Amino acid sequence: MNQIKAYEFIKVKQRVNQLIRLYKTNDIQTHTMQKQIIFNEIKEIFEAQHIYIDDFINQIDDVTLTKKKASMLLENLKVHVEAFELPTTNALHKCFRKVKKLKLPETDHIDLKETTFLGWNDLASHRKYIVYREGNQLKGMYGDLSPTKVKGFCKICNAESYVSLFLNQSKHNKKEGTYTKKGDYICYDSVACNGQLEDITRLYHFIEQTK
Repeated sequence: MNQIKAYEFIKVKQRVNQLIRLYKTNDIQTHTMQKQIIFNEIKEIFEAQHIYIDDFINQIDDVTLTKKKASMLLENLKVHVEAFELPTTNALHKCFRKVKKLKLPETDHIDLKETTFLGWNDLASHRKYIVYREGNQLKGMYGDLSPTKVKGFCKICNAESYVSLFLNQSKHNKKEGTYTKKGDYICYDSVACNGQLEDITRLYHFIEQTK
C-alpha cells in the first residue's frame, strides 16, 4: 500500500489551516489564486505516491470549512500515512551504548502518524534524546538541554515555539582527547516539534551540524 510520510502529512495539515485562514479574507482574486496553489501542493504530495484524493479536495473547497470539520477530514486521510515504527527497548539501548542509565521514552501519548523522529527529555540529567531513521538504519543522538524555555524559532521544525538550547558534545581532537559542544535552539517538546515539521531535510541538517 502506497503511503506518504508523517512530515508530508504535517505539511498537508499546515496547508489546510492556511486555507481556513484564507477563506476569511475578502480579496476574492487573491483568495482564488492562493487556494489553487494550496490545492496543487496537497495533491502533489499524494500523487507522488499514486494516491488520488479528489473527494478530500472537493470537501475542503468550501468557504464555510471549519477547523472541526477539517480535523475530521484530515483524520480520515491518515489511512494513507506511514506510521513511525517505535524502536524496541533493545534497539534504543544500542543507539545509546555509552549511556549507562538510559531513561526510556513514554510513547502512549504519541500519534505515530504525525511522528518523524522520536525525541524525549530526561529531566534528572537535563538531556534530550533524539532517535531517527536514515534509510533503513536507526540512529540516535543526545545532548544537554537547558531547562529554560523561551519563545523562538526551532532549528528543526523552523516554527515558532517554546525552545531550549540543545548542546551535543563531540570529540574535537581524538589524539588530544578534547571535546567541543555544538547545538542550537530547538523545541523543548519533541511531540510539538513533530507536529510542525514538514521538511525532513531540516532535521538531518540539524543533526549534521551538531555532530
